[in-house]
Amino acid sequence: MRIVVLLALVLMICLGSTGFAEAPQGENLIVIPAADATFTEGKGVSIENKKAATAYDAEHGMIVNLAKDGEIVFTVPEGVEGTFDLYLTVSKMMVQFTSQPFSFSVNGEEPWSVPIDCQVSADSPAKYDQDGAEYNTGTIYDTGRFEVAEGVALKAGDTVKVLATYGGKGPKLKGMVFPGVAALSLAPAGEAVAVGYDYVIPEKAEIDPKDPLSGKTILWIGSSVTYGAQSGGHYSMVDAIRDLHPALTCEKYAISATTLVNTGADSYVGRLKRIPKSKKPDLIVVQLSTNDATTDKPFGAISESMNLADFDDSTIAGAIETIIAYAKETFNCPVCFYSGSYCKKANYAEMVQLLLDIQKKWDIGVIDMFNNPEMTAIYDSELYHKYMYDEVHPFRVGYVEWWTPYMDACLTEYMSR
Repeated sequence: MRIVVLLALVLMICLGSTGFAEAPQGENLIVIPAADATFTEGKGVSIENKKAATAYDAEHGMIVNLAKDGEIVFTVPEGVEGTFDLYLTVSKMMVQFTSQPFSFSVNGEEPWSVPIDCQVSADSPAKYDQDGAEYNTGTIYDTGRFEVAEGVALKAGDTVKVLATYGGKGPKLKGMVFPGVAALSLAPAGEAVAVGYDYVIPEKAEIDPKDPLSGKTILWIGSSVTYGAQSGGHYSMVDAIRDLHPALTCEKYAISATTLVNTGADSYVGRLKRIPKSKKPDLIVVQLSTNDATTDKPFGAISESMNLADFDDSTIAGAIETIIAYAKETFNCPVCFYSGSYCKKANYAEMVQLLLDIQKKWDIGVIDMFNNPEMTAIYDSELYHKYMYDEVHPFRVGYVEWWTPYMDACLTEYMSR
C-alpha cells in the first residue's frame, strides 16, 4: 500500500508538545498522542497507591490510572493510509509481575497480546529490591516505546484499541496496575525504530551457523518463574539464554500467579490464543506451573484423541494437551515444557509425572529439572538458598548460574535434532 501522510502529521514526529520525552529525530513516524485518544471511565491505582479515576495527565502527556478492562482508543488521522508497524509509548510500572499488561485490537477485531518489557521505577511504592535496588531506576513517568504489531493495514478513521486486560498485581498495591499510555506511533512496515526506555534501534546480530539456537525465535509462556518475579530486573532464564546466543529472539509471555488450566483470559491457554497468528516461532517453551498444583486444579486424564476440540482445558492434562495441539496447528512448531527444580509443593511431583506421560504421546521436549539428581543434591543447602528466593522462584544468580546452563544445554540439544 501507498503511505500518504499530511505535512502536519510529519511534524508530529517531534514529541515535545505531548508532554513526554522526545523521540530520536529522523524517524518517519506518525505519532498519535494520548491527548487525541479517548478512554473509558473507571478507577485504577495512582502512583500514590490510591484508587483514582482514569484521566489524561496533561503535565506528563499520558493517560494514567487505567482500570481493569478499561480501553484507550486511538483513531488514525486524516490523510493516513498504508501498512504500518505499531508502537506504543508507555510509562514505567509500579510492580514487576507481568510482561503482558495489555491486549490490542484494530477496528474491534480479534484482540492480540504481545510482551512489553516495562521496567519498575525507583519511586514505586511496590518496587522489588530484595535482589538489587539498582534495577529500579528513574520515575514512574519515564517513557519507553515498544513494538506491539507488525504489518497492519490502516487508513484514516480506523481505530486501534489498547485494552487493559492483564495488568500487574502486588501485595502492597490497592489493585491492579497498568503503565501510563502516552502515544501510539505508526511506522512504515519494516522501518527501523528506536525502542525501549533508552530509545535505541536494536542491532541485528550475525547468525552463527554452528549454533542451533542462533537466528531462531522462541516464545516462552508461563507465570512468575518465567517472568523472573523475584529476580532483580525480572531477569530470568529467558533473558539469560537470549544473551548467550547471537541473533536468538526470545519473547516472554508471562504473568505471575496464572495457571495452565483455562480459568480465564490470563491463563496459559487464554494467552496462547492471543499470540498473533502471524508469529513464526521455531519453538514454544511452556512452564509447568506450580500454581496449578498449589490451587488444587483437577488433574484430568490424558485423552486418546489428537484433536484440539477434544481436550478439556479446565484440567491440567487437558490444558497441556490443548497447548501442544494449538501450537502445532496454529504455529506449526515444536513445543517444549520445563519443570522447576525439586520442591515439596503438594501435587507438583504428580504434575511432573503427568507431563512425562504426555511426552510419550506427543513426543514433545521436556526439561525436567525436578527429577535432576545433580540439581536436587543441593536442595536446602547454603548454595541453594543463595540461588532461590523460595522453593519455586530463583534469584537472578539462581537463573544465571544454576537453571540457565542446564536449560540452555537441553534446548540446544533439542533444536539440534
